[in-house]
Amino acid sequence: MKKLTKVLALVLVLATLAFTLVSCSTYSNVKKAFEKEGYTESTTLEDATKKYKEEAEKDNLAVTLHAFTKKSGLSSDIVLVYEFNATDDLKKAFDESETIKGFVKDVTSNEDVNAVYDALVEAGYVNGNCFVFSLNPLNMNEVTNIVKKA
Repeated sequence: MKKLTKVLALVLVLATLAFTLVSCSTYSNVKKAFEKEGYTESTTLEDATKKYKEEAEKDNLAVTLHAFTKKSGLSSDIVLVYEFNATDDLKKAFDESETIKGFVKDVTSNEDVNAVYDALVEAGYVNGNCFVFSLNPLNMNEVTNIVKKA
């Protein structure tokens, strides 16, 4: 009986370890939500996203940048998705980056980082470890609604 208990305990510990090591990214949900609304992921916007990626790297943040486009009339709407390695990295980025704070003027920084994160989620700028914003301020309302639904 002691052997069985030890084996079960070992299996439980290994399963817990496996779950904690696996990254839980919400990017796939965000991607599906944008694709459902007619956006397509763009691989040709590297130059446009380079500036934002350099800003994140300057702040020592590991981030993957994704760009989505959608034709609207004569122009294209461009949405950038910062996919952080962890939610804590996203919180740190908002707290330390004036660029990110500039995009979300309706969410103010305060001393409680968790409250700021919750406000970003409620406003539709954040979903899990993904920070989303539009380069076209005219469609920001549409973008935040998509993020809230993701």
